[in-house]
Order: sequence, then C-alpha cells, then structure tokens
Amino acid sequence: MTIFILRHGQAEAQITSDDARQLTNKGRNDTARIVQERIADMPLVQIWASPLVRAQQTAEIALSYFPGLKIQTTDLLVPEANPQVLMNWLDKLNAQFIGTDRSLLLVSHQPLVGALVNLLCGKPGDYYPMGTSSLAAIRAQVVAADMGDLLWLDHA
Repeated sequence: MTIFILRHGQAEAQITSDDARQLTNKGRNDTARIVQERIADMPLVQIWASPLVRAQQTAEIALSYFPGLKIQTTDLLVPEANPQVLMNWLDKLNAQFIGTDRSLLLVSHQPLVGALVNLLCGKPGDYYPMGTSSLAAIRAQVVAADMGDLLWLDHA
C-alpha cells in the first residue's frame, strides 16, 4: 500500500476558532499544484481528511482530480491525534489492499503529519519536515513504526 500524507495548505490567521480557519489563495494554489504534479495520476482508492475546515478544503482540491471518490472524514486525523492509533487503523485498512497496488491519501495537520511520516520511516522527531501543502509518499507492506519506505517528500 502507498500512503500519501498531505498537510493542509496555508490557512488564514486564527481569528476566532482554530477549527474554522480557511485556506488562503496561496494555500489553495500550492495544494492544487502539488496534487496535480505528484498524485493526479495515481490509483487512489480513498481520501481521508481531518474534520477541520482547512483540511476539508485541501481534501476537496485533491478530490477534484479523483471525481469517482469521496472525502471520508475522521477524528483520527486532527492535529493532536495519536499517531500510533492512526497507524493501527491504517494497518486494518491495509489488509483490504493485500495483493494490490492501491493508494490512499490522508489530509491532516502538524504535529500529526510530521510524527506519522517520521514514525513510519523510523526517523527521530522532526527528521522529515512537513510544511503547509507538503506531500509525502510512503510505501508500507505492514503499517507500523519503522516499516515504511519514504518514496519522496515534496514541499510547496
């Protein structure tokens, strides 16, 4: 299974609630560019996103390249989610893909995206940085710590 991990695009400054922050024009453009350049022709089977507005908007941009899919929302992708719990859930999803070359996209936030990339690839702390609209591709036969191979990591 290939897991694409996308941090939401640049968002507006927090005015009222962090949950309600929306993407800026730069965030929308950066996200569209990286999705088009890196994964628009990949065999995605699922798109999962955090329920926060900026992640949903980022996922909608990705969805425009995959019209047959829908965005599935989970609290497992909120910024403060536990990366180990997320990996356990991903491993269960992975069991559905055994014997196939399928991919899924996760749209989330820091610190979760950075922790997940580094944990899957067996790297310490902030070894692989994840700025806004950063997109990582990780291949994993088993979704567990130190079991993923980083294929590439691109930044907006």
